[in-house]
Amino acid sequence: SSLGVVLVQHRDSAMAEDWCAAATRRVEKGSDGVWIRFGPKVDDSLKSRFFSIRFNPITSGAATVMLFGFVIVLLAIGVDRKGCLITSSEEGSDIFRESACYTPKIEFSFWMKWVADCFTWLYIGSQDCWVVFLVVLYFSRFADMKLGKDDDVPEFSDFAWFSMVFSCGVGVGLFFYGVAEPIWHYVDVNRYGHQWNGTKRLPDNERAQAAMNLTWFHWGLHGWVVYAVVGVLLAFLHFRKGLPMTIKTCFYPLIGERIYGFWGDFVDSVSIVATTMGVCTSLGLGVFQINTGIKKLTGYPNWIKLSYYNEANFGEWSDRVDSLEQYYLDYPIDSTFRSGNSFRDDDGNVIIGTASKIASFVDTNDEQILIIWLITLVATVSVASGLQVGIQSLSMICLYLGMFLMMVILLMDDTWYIMNLYTQSLGYYLWDFLRISFYSAAFAQSDHAASEGEASWYMSGWTIFYWGWWIAFAPFVGIFFARISRGRTIRQFLNGTMTLPIAYNFAWMATFGGAGLKMEMAADKFGVTCDTEFSRANVCRVVERMRPSGYGGNPEVFCSTLTKLSCRGTTDMVFDVLYQYADLGPFMGVICLISLILYFITSSDSGSLVDDIVSANGIEEPPVVQRVYWAFTEGAAATALLYQGRLNYDAPDAGLRALQSASICVGLPYTFLICFMCVSLWRALQYERGELKWGESQFKHSVLDVGVTAYGAGEGTTRFFNLKGGSLDFSRFSKFMFYIVAPILPFYNVTAQLTKRTAGKSEGMLSPMTWALLKTLFAAAMFYVWFILVLVDYVDVDADAFTTFGAVIPGGQWTGTAWSAPDASQHKVSQRYGMYRRYPGEVVDGTSKTALDAQVTNEANFFPQYLQAGSAYSDSGAAIGQVGDRLGAPLHYAVIGWYLYMTFACLLMSLRNQVRTTYGLAGNIVEDFFAALFVYPTVLMQLEEMVASAPDLESKQNKIDAQVAEKSMATSPPMESQDA
Repeated sequence: SSLGVVLVQHRDSAMAEDWCAAATRRVEKGSDGVWIRFGPKVDDSLKSRFFSIRFNPITSGAATVMLFGFVIVLLAIGVDRKGCLITSSEEGSDIFRESACYTPKIEFSFWMKWVADCFTWLYIGSQDCWVVFLVVLYFSRFADMKLGKDDDVPEFSDFAWFSMVFSCGVGVGLFFYGVAEPIWHYVDVNRYGHQWNGTKRLPDNERAQAAMNLTWFHWGLHGWVVYAVVGVLLAFLHFRKGLPMTIKTCFYPLIGERIYGFWGDFVDSVSIVATTMGVCTSLGLGVFQINTGIKKLTGYPNWIKLSYYNEANFGEWSDRVDSLEQYYLDYPIDSTFRSGNSFRDDDGNVIIGTASKIASFVDTNDEQILIIWLITLVATVSVASGLQVGIQSLSMICLYLGMFLMMVILLMDDTWYIMNLYTQSLGYYLWDFLRISFYSAAFAQSDHAASEGEASWYMSGWTIFYWGWWIAFAPFVGIFFARISRGRTIRQFLNGTMTLPIAYNFAWMATFGGAGLKMEMAADKFGVTCDTEFSRANVCRVVERMRPSGYGGNPEVFCSTLTKLSCRGTTDMVFDVLYQYADLGPFMGVICLISLILYFITSSDSGSLVDDIVSANGIEEPPVVQRVYWAFTEGAAATALLYQGRLNYDAPDAGLRALQSASICVGLPYTFLICFMCVSLWRALQYERGELKWGESQFKHSVLDVGVTAYGAGEGTTRFFNLKGGSLDFSRFSKFMFYIVAPILPFYNVTAQLTKRTAGKSEGMLSPMTWALLKTLFAAAMFYVWFILVLVDYVDVDADAFTTFGAVIPGGQWTGTAWSAPDASQHKVSQRYGMYRRYPGEVVDGTSKTALDAQVTNEANFFPQYLQAGSAYSDSGAAIGQVGDRLGAPLHYAVIGWYLYMTFACLLMSLRNQVRTTYGLAGNIVEDFFAALFVYPTVLMQLEEMVASAPDLESKQNKIDAQVAEKSMATSPPMESQDA
């Protein structure tokens, strides 16, 4: 027993030296989060896997409520019969009329566009910074560090590992966008190939190359970088340090054990919601393409119930007329479909054409729901069978089938053209990398954009949409990458998640996208248009590489089916490319369909696994019951939104698009989190190498510590429920509240204490304490004037006020419209500046748009350039053009106030930086700035605690000097005595 005590003490002593010892100890004691546990103990037995329950009720419950609450709201709102106002021509006037619309899609699409318009700079700049960060990491001293213990070996083979990385990362997207995106960039308005007054800006060849370059950019380094940052950090902290595999773990190097609380659970809950929403929308939208593939193979509009609906087989489905009519009546009266189609004629007879469209539409919806549940069931079996069996096997099959498709197209199509395209596009990508990486469409997105310039919606519709989508998927894919990467070095991880996938993406886009562009350009050349039957024709044409026509007397031509892809639906394009290859086309279509289904299964099962891991506080192999729950959650959410689509003939995917827009908006806060993750990763590696000392190089409290703990987790690995009540440090909380309105007192205290402790000397004619007082007074002026100006800014200003420019010199004459020379310089300009409503008053159903337009245009013009004075010294003049109410505050004083607040934040940043450098604390000036900017009360509390508890620097330095001298004396050779 004595030996056991010694060993335990030795172990505890060794752990105390490790910077993650406290967090690891909480994992061992079961207090690494709130738990509900029952059933057999978690181990590798089948009994444990199938009959134990282990999950965090707060994280799981909050995620479930947020997800299904959002879905229920989308279902409950439905198509609002009076949600929008449209313009209707009535008796020669334009009248606003209430119209049906799906308001959630409009609202969340607006949110997504607002994020793009306001934060393009953030998305573009942050993605570039992350790429630079990972490049530095790749070549750094940390790159050979293992994601695991030093003797750990990779859990999966290289091929299996890459298969899972690729299948989870982008597998499905390449089928959907591989052909479609280059086509869209080629024919649509983009940043290169837009049209000026109907004239193409670039030649076709250059537009095609620009289209390929944009596609590569969206699927290249800037996309994969977010997955790599999350994955490498989480794999390092989990496999090497033993911390839970959840997103909250990523912030342990920054805030320590506070991850095991409210904020950690909140981040994990949002991560589960983002993962489930992303997988749900991908699953729901993906079935459209799968269903298209099935219809291609069968040749019929439908494959469930009847194959087709028309007058010929009306007797077989006439019993459905009543239910079909009810669907028709449920469609909004002014919807495009209902306004263009009547269900019955004047005699009350059913119009079979309308009824057949609805029948086919409803059956298509049933087909899509059936596909979702077949995929969900297979994914459930896969995720229940475990990572090593189900997900790994399916991923390897998917990758193999994808490579087969790519190789067949490469060999069946113009091989040398595709090889040339890959080589050329790689050069364009590298050459254009810096410019395109920082391009933010600044001029196109502004209100002064030229009418002949780039479309203002392009950036939000493409690049920012992609970056938001990649970032929204980062928790899901990052956790999955971490889970499968044990035993690999950081450099190997970056090779497998950045270099190889990007090279494969580029090869896929060059092959599929190149074949699509070649077909589109050939269709243009040989007259295949949208008016051509089915937008396709078989064309035989002379190819330059063939023998000259005069050489053998009989010219050689190349024949193939050309489809005008830009006239086809997005889900049709990849199949149209495959079906051009004669009798091999249908076989290729089957392989493509199987690949699509398997890729969707791997996305669903990996998403379910990630949800379960996070909800189970980071267990690597969570119980099967919980995996089934999250798999069915994804299927149920997608089904609900798809089923609602049958009530909206014009936009059956509106609910899924609204969910997709909301999930992309989640990418905005995650952008900041990933920036923090980069700092966290670098600091974790420094702690691991001993370059920083945990605890000694940190502030005593986090900037998030306001003295309130919402709840805690008790110890005990077998307790059914370990939730502990929260606590309130009243002294700290009251200080936090006081410092919100009175930050100057601690500011002076810290400045004065720091001045004393650093034993500063006089600066010029002023003593250090005088300088401290002056700095504090200046900071006080900046802070309180900011507060006052922001409040004053809400005072309304006169909308009809104007500014007078110039002067009236006696001798001039007013001509009725202006002052005659030399006195024509005086003029008046409206002081309106900012956002206003277009029309004065309220716009409701029945309001005349024509009358409103006349009102705002006839009175001195809606956009008056200037207003002439009515007489020499009179303020009278033409009326200012009318507009509606101002939107928001005028922002004429607030901008000055916010500048003053930024000055205050910079002063506090400087003070925090001085404290850090003085006491040798970890951090950098960027962290100091953002901490001072957003959480100045807790920053001041940090600084106060530091200067109050730290030893006097002068005495500390004297002790260090004495220790150095003593050590020097001990190591120096003894001096000879004077006698000798």
